[in-house]
Amino acid sequence: MNYLEIKEKLEAARQELLMRMDDQNVSGREKETLQKKIDNYEYMIELTEMNHFERGNIIS
Repeated sequence: MNYLEIKEKLEAARQELLMRMDDQNVSGREKETLQKKIDNYEYMIELTEMNHFERGNIIS
């Protein structure tokens, strides 16, 4: 998989969670769990971008 495919899959999963957050039938506790998952996906997207643009490498 290349960078764009990975990023698209992560974005799609994040978007699905965001749509579930808008559901009126979701309890407060479930929303907290969903928000944590959304935050995790955002972090994974950020790491994917860092890796792709080689910003994640340690420079000595």
